[in-house]
Amino acid sequence: MRSYKSQIRRFAKIIIAGMYKKLFNLMVLMISVLTLNLMTGFITSYIIHYDSGINPYKYTGIAMLTLVFILVPAFSYMKPKVEILVARVLVSGSNSFGKIIGLLLSFAIIFGILFVIYLHLWFDINLWEMLKTKI
Repeated sequence: MRSYKSQIRRFAKIIIAGMYKKLFNLMVLMISVLTLNLMTGFITSYIIHYDSGINPYKYTGIAMLTLVFILVPAFSYMKPKVEILVARVLVSGSNSFGKIIGLLLSFAIIFGILFVIYLHLWFDINLWEMLKTKI
């Protein structure tokens, strides 16, 4: 018969493992969505800002159809590859710095990089240049 403390430790390990897996899956999903949105945003921006010189109504219809025919297969193709890449990076961080700390650290680094890219795209703010001038 196991002691009461060993049963509590075993139960705690099971709970922590389940929480780690859920946290890991959430982080993979978040980074994958942000990365895929960034990639498809570049495609969308290129198509929308392409100067064709045709009627704006025709161009809007053509651009919408083109986006659907480009983005659906691209998203379907890229989604599993990005998820695998993100999962590998998060796992390597976990292996390097410990399970929880490594996961959080690698997520923070990836999220920070995406934050800088989105900040530059949406508001034309170069965070690196701002930090250089402040330091």
